[in-house]
Parts: sequence; structure tokens; C-alpha cells
Amino acid sequence: MQIQPIQMPVSLTQGPIVPIQPISVDVAQNAAEVSLSSFKDLLKKAVGDLNSSQIGANDAIQNLATGGEDNLHDVIIAMEKANMTLQYAIQIRNKVLEAYQSVIQMQI
Repeated sequence: MQIQPIQMPVSLTQGPIVPIQPISVDVAQNAAEVSLSSFKDLLKKAVGDLNSSQIGANDAIQNLATGGEDNLHDVIIAMEKANMTLQYAIQIRNKVLEAYQSVIQMQI
């Protein structure tokens, strides 16, 4: 017995073609204003988020140790979030250093 491929008409496999609507100038300007965040601001926010996750994990551990927190699962989740955030920051740092070193080694 031979297996026959499924054959569908082309009209069923392709959806209707919808033209792309032009973007108005106001929408393009709003998008440009939103994306004007500087690298320094993004880096500050990322370091602040990293710091707050580390502080939150430390507070959760301290609350568990002093008896203020009864739920061990929440403490472990806070610790893992802080750990993952730290590992992510370390990987970003490594990539930035690698890019910097490759730029330094370029010959002009």
C-alpha cells in the first residue's frame, strides 16, 4: 500500500493578501520618542532591578530565619529569581567585555 500525499488547492493554503497600512507621521514620532532611552539609563535600570532582586531574596531569607515567614517555597523562589538575575547579568557582562576586547583588537 502506497501513501498518497495530501494535496490541497493553492487557494486554501494561502490567506487573502492584505495590504500594509501606511504609518502616520504621529505614530512614527511617538515610536521614536519611546526608543530614545540611552544605554546609560537602560544599564542603570538593569542594575537597579538586579539589586532589588538580591535585596528581596536577602529579606526573605532573614524573615524565614527569624520566624516572620512560614512559607519556604516563596523564599526559595525569591532566591532562585535573584540567582537567575545575577547569572543573566554576569552573562551580559561577559558578552560586553568580549565585544570590547574584539573592538580593541581591530586594526585600523
